[in-house]
Amino acid sequence: MQKFTIGDSKLESEYGIGIGRWDRYPGTGSLPFDAMWCQVPAGSHSTPDSHPEVELAIVLGGDATFTVNGQDTHAPTGTAVLLQPGEHHTITSNGEPVQILSIYWLPRTEQVPDGA
Repeated sequence: MQKFTIGDSKLESEYGIGIGRWDRYPGTGSLPFDAMWCQVPAGSHSTPDSHPEVELAIVLGGDATFTVNGQDTHAPTGTAVLLQPGEHHTITSNGEPVQILSIYWLPRTEQVPDGA
């Protein structure tokens, strides 16, 4: 068993927020996904982002707004937001610091059977 906490991770500045990538933990290289802790400072927001991965962002603390392709979605503690590849997004803290667990992976490609 391994235990991971946002308090034990070293958050580095990326996308205008604190990011703690899980690949820095020993033994996580064999996971079928990548993950990172995200901390959005009080009253702040991330810089715009878009990527080829599917991302599941789970709000662990605080009150956030996700702006995805120009549409705002309120995301209080306990909310999970599923982002599809290529969606442009930012995360805004609505007052207090926001803590997020982001799990992401490249989407599976559909396999076409031989001879189809």
